[in-house]
Amino acid sequence: MQVASTNSVLPPTLSRTPPAKTAVEPLAAANTEQKNTAPRVSRDELFKPVASPRKSDAIQQLSSDELKLVRQLQNRDREVRAHEQAHASAGGPYTGAPNYQFTRGPDGRQYASSGHVSVDSSEIAGDPRATLQKALQLKRAALAPAQPSQQDRRVAAAAGQLAIEARAELTALLLEAQKIGTTTSSGTTIDTFV
Repeated sequence: MQVASTNSVLPPTLSRTPPAKTAVEPLAAANTEQKNTAPRVSRDELFKPVASPRKSDAIQQLSSDELKLVRQLQNRDREVRAHEQAHASAGGPYTGAPNYQFTRGPDGRQYASSGHVSVDSSEIAGDPRATLQKALQLKRAALAPAQPSQQDRRVAAAAGQLAIEARAELTALLLEAQKIGTTTSSGTTIDTFV
């Protein structure tokens, strides 16, 4: 790379390449005739971070309406991600990772505009107590966001129904155990509270 010596020097923030190294004069120069004629660059200028012209240029080129839309998309992105993360965190092993649908903004970036979390709402075969615990956790997961959607409320209602069925099955098992217990008096109990 060849550098032409001119009086106009571009500021380092506009260039993506670092400035050329300049020679440093030794402290005790024996030969004063050989002086460095290259322009001096301070240490601070050498290590100054280079701004990304793409991002700042794209934002500066947007109209006020487009900037307003970008802010709305950013807010929606934060809301959607927080909402779906609340479901995933509260659901534990019964929920999947959040999935998002994106909208491209006028600045060229992708923003989450909606999302969902898959839920395993099946009962646990042969174990009504585990099914009850699962149903209660799914209900908490569905209602975990600050503002649950209609779909979230439907999932919570389905989980509540699953919990009712599991409690009924536990009660039936308790009654059956009590019948057996009165004839054999084994002293076995089943705890129906979870």
